Amino acid sequence: MNITTDKEKNLRVVADKEQILLSEDLAKFLGTLNGGQLRVVKHDNKIEIYANVHSLSKVYIEPTAQCNLACHTCIRRTWQEPMGTMKREVFDNLIEQLKEFDCLQTVMFGGFGEPTFHKDILYMIQQVKTLGVKAEMVTNGTLLHEEMLKGLFETGLDTLWVSFDGTNEECFEDIREGAKFNEVVKNLEILHIMNLRNNHKIKVGITFVVMKSNINQLKDLGSLAQRVGADMISVSNVLPYSAEMIDQMVCKQKVVTTNQSYGSRGIPINLPYIDKQELDPQLLYDIFKNYDKINIFRNGYEREIGNCRFIKDRCTFIKWDGRVSPCMGLLHSYKTYFTDGEERVVTSYSLGDIEENRLKEIWNSKEYSNYRDNVDSYEFSPCLQCSPCNLTETNKEDCYGNIFPTCSGCLWAQSVIQCP
Repeated sequence: MNITTDKEKNLRVVADKEQILLSEDLAKFLGTLNGGQLRVVKHDNKIEIYANVHSLSKVYIEPTAQCNLACHTCIRRTWQEPMGTMKREVFDNLIEQLKEFDCLQTVMFGGFGEPTFHKDILYMIQQVKTLGVKAEMVTNGTLLHEEMLKGLFETGLDTLWVSFDGTNEECFEDIREGAKFNEVVKNLEILHIMNLRNNHKIKVGITFVVMKSNINQLKDLGSLAQRVGADMISVSNVLPYSAEMIDQMVCKQKVVTTNQSYGSRGIPINLPYIDKQELDPQLLYDIFKNYDKINIFRNGYEREIGNCRFIKDRCTFIKWDGRVSPCMGLLHSYKTYFTDGEERVVTSYSLGDIEENRLKEIWNSKEYSNYRDNVDSYEFSPCLQCSPCNLTETNKEDCYGNIFPTCSGCLWAQSVIQCP
């Protein structure tokens, strides 16, 4: 195999008329160590190569569905499911099964609970690192005392995402009931100092759920990130688990869920470099309002619609009880709402239980493979664009003939909701 590297993200491979030769690392990244098809999209002067969706790359583990907070945006305010915790024997069994996946790169501790609320979370991270993969975690940050932080360094955690739904004490504590803004900030300031002193570094990111009550604080996220030593920020819209939360959404317009746009929105616009002082804020607003496809300063912007990142990133989710789901949106059952107030009952979708069948058997099953192919092509009805009908009340079927689970009303797939 021959490959040269210009930069970390700029790889050159050797090709002839019949094949492209990939390094082992790149083959692992693309999910083709043991063969498999890659999807290729051709453009005028370049191609995009998408990884093999049938090769597992990232596993989300939900250590617990329990939490020490009572956030106003949380699913627990309307939830009817049991809030269990993963048993150590279930986790140990999972670790042994993950050894069978050659292209696994990352394990993320998350889900709908608070990972640091699990008594064995440090043990879990340590066991994941024995697999030779990245270990990541998303947390509310309230339990990051010095002993916990020391443990995160000792076990080798690679990435820590911390939830901040406010950049000051008043806003933060109004949304995240039970949390103290200054305490979470202090925890991360200590982490930053420990990062400076340790050879091992934990990369820190901020997650922010934007609503009408905090949207004006988006401008302060950069300053907050600098203060706490974070170098990544991920912003998501709020997912309305109650009818009251609809009024807090800042993305209430109908979402285009097909690849067809109308009027100037479907015409790409390419802008050259322009001095920033010449770019009036109103001009930028009008450009982003009127065009879906924009190239500005050689950076492209195009809203991804009808695109499931959980499938394209080759993810799977392990619920606290050992059941396997394909994405965050189908990990649990719950009620949610369209922006016009119509209620939608989402039923969870499990493809198996790691206590009954091995994860590799579940992953390679015909049902799971067919599901990945269907979602990758994303030929679901545009429920977020149409007027509500009786089919939008559940995720059982849609008007295109898709049956459970349909992804027609999924806000993750429309770039409205996103997770780290």
